[in-house]
Amino acid sequence: MPRTLSQEDIAEFREQACAAASRLFAERGTDGVTMRALAEVMGISPMKPYHYFRDKEEILATSVMRAFNRFVSAVEEAEKEPGSALERAYAKRRAYVAFALAEPDSYRIMFEMPYPDLNKYPELAEAVERCRWTMRRSMDALIAEGLVEGNPSTLGYVFWCSLHGPVSLYLAGKLDSEAQLETLLDLGIKGLLAGLAPAQA
Repeated sequence: MPRTLSQEDIAEFREQACAAASRLFAERGTDGVTMRALAEVMGISPMKPYHYFRDKEEILATSVMRAFNRFVSAVEEAEKEPGSALERAYAKRRAYVAFALAEPDSYRIMFEMPYPDLNKYPELAEAVERCRWTMRRSMDALIAEGLVEGNPSTLGYVFWCSLHGPVSLYLAGKLDSEAQLETLLDLGIKGLLAGLAPAQA
């Protein structure tokens, strides 16, 4: 008689399946993530994933949602560090880069996979929105301290882009070294501060 699965068993399998799906996506793209391929890399029967997920789309959506939540938790933790708005922005940058380098498969699936209909996956929509607000809060703080001016929502995306661009280039093997990555990140923040500084009266 099959053993009744506990909630811990179910959560553990779903976590393992999401990790495997993220690896497959990084290696083969969306089309390469199939239930059969997932079963092969996990060493299970092709039907087993269907006991835990409705279909491939749900596995991918869950993988992205979990990656975003881990990512944002790491960045939010850095946000708690004491210091000025600029010092906290640098702390968030360090956490951003550390996550991307430690979990490149997760980072890729977060930003490279076309999202499904977010109305079907409210937890994914919430995770993405949580990330957007995390980026925006850095700009809210910099504006409050008089270091930059502008629409905080738009500037949140500018800050995000200044991190995402260099990190994506590095993960794609387009930069020479991690030192070059750090140089580009430094220039990005310095350029952002210079370009968005309040006009002098």
